[in-house]
Parts: sequence; C-alpha cells; structure tokens
Amino acid sequence: MQRPTQDEGHRDDAGSPVFSASAPWDGSRPDTLVVCCADGRWSAAIQEFLAAHLGTTCHADIISVPGGIEPLTLMDVVPKDFSFLRRRLEALVQGHGTRRLVAIAHEDCSWYRVHRVGPVKVDLRTRQLHDLRRAAARIHAMFPQIAVETYYARLAGGPPPRVVFEVV
Repeated sequence: MQRPTQDEGHRDDAGSPVFSASAPWDGSRPDTLVVCCADGRWSAAIQEFLAAHLGTTCHADIISVPGGIEPLTLMDVVPKDFSFLRRRLEALVQGHGTRRLVAIAHEDCSWYRVHRVGPVKVDLRTRQLHDLRRAAARIHAMFPQIAVETYYARLAGGPPPRVVFEVV
C-alpha cells in the first residue's frame, strides 16, 4: 500500500483505508473501567499492568484525562470538573454494566504539579494518594455495586528505571 500524500488524506489511491487492525473485533462489553492520567509516558506500562496483572487484556473501558481521578475529589471546589467526570462514569457504568473500576495515579504528574487545588505546600505523592482514597469512597457511594481498586505508579530501579504499581 502506498503512503498517502497530504492531499489524499488517510486513504490510498483506490479509496481504501490505510490501516486494518490485526486484533479481531470483540463486541462484548468490558466489565472493567480504568481511570488514569493522559500522560503518554505511562501508557505502555499501564497497558501491560492491566493485561498482565489485572487480567483485562486490552478489553477494558479507559477514561484517560490529565490528573486521572482528581476531578472526583473536587465536587465542592470545581463542580464542573466533578460533573464532567461523573457523567462519563455514569454513562459507562450504566451502558456497559461495569463491575470493577481501577483508578491509577502516577509519579511526576504535571496536572497535579501545575493545576494543584488546595494547599501549596502539600507533597504531590501524598496528595495523589489522598485523592485516590477520597475518589474511591465517592465511587463506592455513587456505585455501591462496583469493586474499586486504586494504584500508584512510580519509577524504580534502573537504569533504565521500570514502572512499578503499588496498591493504595
């Protein structure tokens, strides 16, 4: 297949798509919903963790936003951020029959460093762990039928360092 030129967009000369996924379609609804940060540096490790440790393979719903689960802790401070994430969680839980929610925070999160809400002197890791626990409690209150798991990803060892996941 030829690579398309800028004028041709994402189709080849015959109008065919430029890529066909090798993974077969699985139309069953995932029972696991993952909420994590959108920081791409952690994506490969999170996908591996989901498949190898949690057994979700690639078949999990994923909500990936800067700061991950943090909006669920902001109901009284930034209600629009809370509502944004809450509405999406509700849609997936209701539409897909979610039975498990996995929340993952990570070390060196730019969102937490730059967009911090609350005390300026708080250690970011401490804040993230606190937020994971608060969000888990909020999720339990919103969806009592769902099992909630929380994890913190950080770098360890090296070089090169590896990503390790700790239960929170």
